Amino acid sequence: MLGNFSFGDYFKREAINWGWEFLTGKEWLGLPADRLTVSVYLDDDEAAEIWTNDIKLTPERIERMGEDDNFWPAGAPSKGPDGVCGPCSEIFFHTDGGSVEIWNLVFTQFNRVGDPPNNLRPLPSKNIDTGMGLERTAAVLQGVDSNFHIDILRPIVEAAAEVCGLKYDPASDHGRRLRRITDHVRACTFAIHENVYPGNKKQGYVIKRLLRRAVLDGRQLGLHGPFMFKLVPKVAEIMRGPYPELSETVGAVANVIRDEEDNFFSTIDAGLQKVDGIFNEMRASSRVMVDGHDAFEMYATHGFPPELLETLAAEHNFTFDWTGFRAEMEDHEKVSGGGQVKELFKSGPLDALKKALHGSEFLGYQQVEAKAKVVGLIAHDQLCDQIEELNGKDPIVVVLDRTPFYGESGGQ
Repeated sequence: MLGNFSFGDYFKREAINWGWEFLTGKEWLGLPADRLTVSVYLDDDEAAEIWTNDIKLTPERIERMGEDDNFWPAGAPSKGPDGVCGPCSEIFFHTDGGSVEIWNLVFTQFNRVGDPPNNLRPLPSKNIDTGMGLERTAAVLQGVDSNFHIDILRPIVEAAAEVCGLKYDPASDHGRRLRRITDHVRACTFAIHENVYPGNKKQGYVIKRLLRRAVLDGRQLGLHGPFMFKLVPKVAEIMRGPYPELSETVGAVANVIRDEEDNFFSTIDAGLQKVDGIFNEMRASSRVMVDGHDAFEMYATHGFPPELLETLAAEHNFTFDWTGFRAEMEDHEKVSGGGQVKELFKSGPLDALKKALHGSEFLGYQQVEAKAKVVGLIAHDQLCDQIEELNGKDPIVVVLDRTPFYGESGGQ
């Protein structure tokens, strides 16, 4: 995403004129002006006047639209949330086959307070917040019909097709899957390079979901083992201009992705069989919603993220019981004592060990297995020389002098 911002320095007239100059000026992008149209918020006469008088657009090239389309956040005047908001003006490029929005100029000029009417209060400082789709604009400039066919994505799509033993056909179902694999492996390569590893919480869970969605695509294309890790070198090669540092971690990133693929491939066939069984039972009983308990069992037993199961359900015109799933998760966390270990890390003997030993040496960038010395044992919130037995309820902490496990302080 590209953008420009202003906090009280300039407003609509400058943003619109400069945006138009950047898009159409020969020294900038040089897009043909007759291929561009705009939209404005229904009540934004000021923006419409600027497009008409400054840019000389005719009325048929200026479309007025409601708050769901031309207000940020969408629908804010009627639906909220309270806070800073404002109308926006979108710029569209028209091709022979349709049009694509390439730039959204947001005029954050109001503070929403409460429900309408008269709930939009002018801000003392008028602000600008714009967003231009980098890859959409690149597709327009390169004359291709898809973001995935630009010069930094098409080679990865082709590499994905080769890894999957296919010839890329944009219009086919496998073309759609190859594009998704491309998007997800690129995102995960960058994230893991920045030490965001697949996991079950926060950022790590996002990466895990992306990888498992792409693995499912690979399985549905006929693959039975890891394949995404083979695309990491291609991502690094294509992006080496602006991101040369990617080449330094290709091996480590590929290993992380391969491990996650191995984990999911080991359960995916059994999981898909279970999914088919759930869907068949639903059809037999005329149910249309995937039960939250079934979804939790899929997650806990087969590693199926609920979002992935929801996607599969939608392909069969089923809905998903998020309320039931969350209730099952909460019950599980209560039973398993979720959160105890996290609290233990905040203070007490572990904190004392950390200060005395200055932390454990992190090896994760070079290896995922290591030999280490036990330098501390903690049970019942006390340092121990040895532990005779475990009761299965209270957390036990084993402190090592070196480890390939990444610390929570890094966002994991």
